[in-house]
Amino acid sequence: MRLVTFTCLVILALSLVAGPAEAQPLPQPVVMVIDTDRILKEATVMKNIGEQLEKIRTSYQGEITKEEDELRRMDQELGQQRQLLSPEALQQRRQELQQRAAALQEKARTRRRQLDQAQAGAIQKVRAVLVEITRALMTERGANVVIPRGVLVALDERLDSTAEALKRLNAKLPAAKVEVPKG
Repeated sequence: MRLVTFTCLVILALSLVAGPAEAQPLPQPVVMVIDTDRILKEATVMKNIGEQLEKIRTSYQGEITKEEDELRRMDQELGQQRQLLSPEALQQRRQELQQRAAALQEKARTRRRQLDQAQAGAIQKVRAVLVEITRALMTERGANVVIPRGVLVALDERLDSTAEALKRLNAKLPAAKVEVPKG
């Protein structure tokens, strides 16, 4: 126990004699504010992405509706043939119809998932370009801190670089191709 106490005292004494390490002073914060929500709502590229997604969604909905109509037609046909079919044949056709309906539900879920992934991928591309633009603005303005506008209660509007970031994003990335994953 004495050895441990002695060792600790020696280490403490040596650290006091050596003095504190030379720490570089922290720079004064130079703040820049960006409203990413506004940028993502107003950017030309986001409107372009929205239009592409809507076209894809409409196409998928038409595809699903067509198959739903076919299932309804088959169900009506089965209802009309009920008296003509044996119980085993009727049961088999009902199972086939239920399997097709389940497959259609799975297809609809897959399409929704593909749309969600396509949207997320497109937005990720936009965010990457926005980060590049933000870094360039930081360098130009000598900023070393970027704060999202949404977390601020009040600010001096001279710190807000949203309009310039939006202008540069619109110029650099007016459109982005929405890529729908396969599967």
